[in-house]
Amino acid sequence: MKKNRGVIYMVLVALLLTMGVWWVYFLTTETDAHAQFERQKFANDRLHALFLLQSKPSMNVEPGSVMSQSFPHLIFTRTAKGMEVTVDPAIMKATEDKARSTRNMFIYEGLFFLSLLVAGSTILILSWRSEARFVQARELFLAGATHEFKTPLASLRLYTETLSRAGLRDTDKSRIQQRMVEDIQRLESLVDEILAMSADDTFSPGPRVSLDLVKLCQGVINDLQGVAEDNGAKISLQYEDTHHCMGHEVAFSLALRNLLVNSIRHNDHPVNIEVLLNHRGNWNLLTVKDNGRGIPKRLHDKVFECFYSGNNDRRPDGGAGVGLYLVRRNVKNMGGKIKIDSSQDTGCTFYVMLPAHQGESG
Repeated sequence: MKKNRGVIYMVLVALLLTMGVWWVYFLTTETDAHAQFERQKFANDRLHALFLLQSKPSMNVEPGSVMSQSFPHLIFTRTAKGMEVTVDPAIMKATEDKARSTRNMFIYEGLFFLSLLVAGSTILILSWRSEARFVQARELFLAGATHEFKTPLASLRLYTETLSRAGLRDTDKSRIQQRMVEDIQRLESLVDEILAMSADDTFSPGPRVSLDLVKLCQGVINDLQGVAEDNGAKISLQYEDTHHCMGHEVAFSLALRNLLVNSIRHNDHPVNIEVLLNHRGNWNLLTVKDNGRGIPKRLHDKVFECFYSGNNDRRPDGGAGVGLYLVRRNVKNMGGKIKIDSSQDTGCTFYVMLPAHQGESG
């Protein structure tokens, strides 16, 4: 159906353009034909006047006064050879100028009409392609979300069935319960990420406010201390001075949280994570650095794409592939930019630049 719709659009566009070209050609040809008719009429009138002068010699005395009403575009000149009849050059020039002006008018109007057709056709095609991309993105979203939900749910079902078996040792029960908690945490994280990703299309985030970046960073780190300790990770915060920017607290906290969670969950333990705040001119520089496995340079652009999760190196506790997508989107919404510096087995560093507030600069 999608392919047939695209073919129909292309056929309609081709028909519209063909009609426009034919319209311009037809009007231009008609104008040339009318100009040719006028020239032929002048020639016929000249021959008619000569015939009358030859058939009625009395008209040769004052031919201009006798035939001026019938032939106002002719000039009668007496020569040694007799009466000479010519078409008035001024009238001939006026006729040619009018034909040329009409032809140009049709051409310009035709080109303008064709431009409107092309613009309208382009909008039509772009709208169709945008709709196709939207449907594709929606299908990708549903497929990715469904897959990500099914994995921990299947795991929870298996663990629940295992717990119901008789004779299960306490150590095995404790291990299974721990795995179930991890799956539940993964589901919660997935729900939060999907809701955050669709929030811009549903809710207005409201006006920006001044954010104390030091306070917010410390708050996010405190919230993640338990997860970090459970995974053998250490998070430290360093800053030079006060740091403020305009934005939304939820957006900034979510961006920083996703960066920290990525470092905690996607690296071999133990891992050290450093969060640094510095001034760079009229910018706040937020640096999140770890000493983990790193990300190959060929993947630096891909990691920010929605639902990209590095399937070649997928861990059981991997996310839905929307974490870094949310980070970049939230940073851009705050007027900032993000950059990654990493290579294989050398750790990973994210640089987040946010505009400083109220004249703060370094």
